[in-house]
Amino acid sequence: MRTSQFFFTTLKEAPADAEVVSQKLMLRAGYIKRAAAGIYTWMPLGLRVLRKVENIVREEMNRAGALELLMPAVQPFELWEESGRGPAYGPELLRFKDRHQRDFVIGPTHEEVITDVVRRDVKSYRQLPIHLYQIQSKFRDEIRPRFGVMRGREFLMKDGYSFHTSFEDLVREYGNMYDTYSRIFSRLGLRFRAVAADTGSIGGTGSHEFHVLADSGEDDIAFCPDSDYAANVELAEAVAPATPRAAPTQSMTKLATPGKMACADVAAYLSVGLDRIVKAIAVVAEQGEGEKTFALLLLRGDHELNEIKAAKIPALGNFRFASDGEVQEFLGCVPGYIGPVGINPETVKVFADRSVAAMSNFGCGANEAGFHLIGVNFDRDLP
Repeated sequence: MRTSQFFFTTLKEAPADAEVVSQKLMLRAGYIKRAAAGIYTWMPLGLRVLRKVENIVREEMNRAGALELLMPAVQPFELWEESGRGPAYGPELLRFKDRHQRDFVIGPTHEEVITDVVRRDVKSYRQLPIHLYQIQSKFRDEIRPRFGVMRGREFLMKDGYSFHTSFEDLVREYGNMYDTYSRIFSRLGLRFRAVAADTGSIGGTGSHEFHVLADSGEDDIAFCPDSDYAANVELAEAVAPATPRAAPTQSMTKLATPGKMACADVAAYLSVGLDRIVKAIAVVAEQGEGEKTFALLLLRGDHELNEIKAAKIPALGNFRFASDGEVQEFLGCVPGYIGPVGINPETVKVFADRSVAAMSNFGCGANEAGFHLIGVNFDRDLP
């Protein structure tokens, strides 16, 4: 086709709302056109690139022994009710009714549909293992779509699902897919890391995410340049301090800290390092029928809580942060001055981060408004 016959338009300047370099270049080159927030039209040039990527994915999936199918974008909501994921998925799941007032969703993923397909047609273990995949449009009603097609609401996705007669065979196929994804990213010429990741709402015993290394990325990963270790920070496990906890050298002392509620303010007021302060975060896990576990999560003052890791503590699944009233009820104090010393272990559970468990002579809240403790030590002043 002659260039004069080809349909494409370019922009001299990127739109003001374009955030990252890739988004700006794709818009200026006329690869994509914005239809609505997080929804784009792929123009002829952009579609050619998209199809080339799609073909690489398809070739490698077929090479790995997977079979392609195409499932509907519109799914009956009753399947999501059956799996229990309908209410749990939240507002990202776009729901609607047809003319007969039956409930449907625009698929954000296809676990429900593929499971329904397989349970209807697989009648014998002799039909397994089977690996089915598709390249299909998905829709997730993101609260804040951004970065162009990187975090869109409608997007093209390859999703694959395998079924097995044994866990050992599942592990075999998992390795097969790990190698397949590695080949895909290598053929695309991308710098990437396969990192251990949280299994999320689907659950399971293990998960990997393939991350393209980019300054515009949204996730932080921890990796070692001298080994194959890599993990999302949501899952990366902190190594316990190598040195044993030092013996106490200070006596526990209560000091007035009027109006000093933030760890940084307390550390500055007491003229100690922020890493010498222990902050206590009050949380509540509700077990149903009015039962709840009140707990303190102890972190070093210069560290931040990783909520995904904390939720993996068996006693704290689906925890929430405690209200001011609950802090008053269980600790008899207002937030900002709470700590682990002198609490009732029958009603308050305490979970200390490894870095905290190795500390000695630290500061923390005194469970009394306007006061903090210094020179606190485990075993002597608290369990």
